[in-house]
Amino acid sequence: MIARLETWWHVGVDSFAEDGGYDPAEVPRELCWYITASVTDIAALVDADGWAHGYGNTGLRVVDGRVHMALAWCLDVDRAAWAAVRGLDPRGSVRADLLAHMASELFHLPSVCETDAVMTARYSTGDGPVRRLWTPADRRRTEPAH
Repeated sequence: MIARLETWWHVGVDSFAEDGGYDPAEVPRELCWYITASVTDIAALVDADGWAHGYGNTGLRVVDGRVHMALAWCLDVDRAAWAAVRGLDPRGSVRADLLAHMASELFHLPSVCETDAVMTARYSTGDGPVRRLWTPADRRRTEPAH
């Protein structure tokens, strides 16, 4: 099964720099690299032996102290393998689950989840196009170290 996931990110330079210990000048490159490198490490995709191929122009820029970028992937995974990993009926909405799960996992990456990131995801399912906005209020926060 092949599915396309498009995301748009807006992240405060200082927020990501402070949380990740980066020099603010390095943030745009480091943030883009981190998310792009992490997509193929999402556990369910790895367990289903799937892959994510990036495509398109990132449009990476900083405006008013916020990194703006677009990241898009073509997700390639066996339908039955994804269904098995996620405990789904392979005759059901496997594509919708793949796309929703991957978008959510990207937004909740460890080095992103403590920032002020806002992400919009867009993808198509058998039921039509989906557009979802995640804000800091939607975030699963990591637990502080004890």
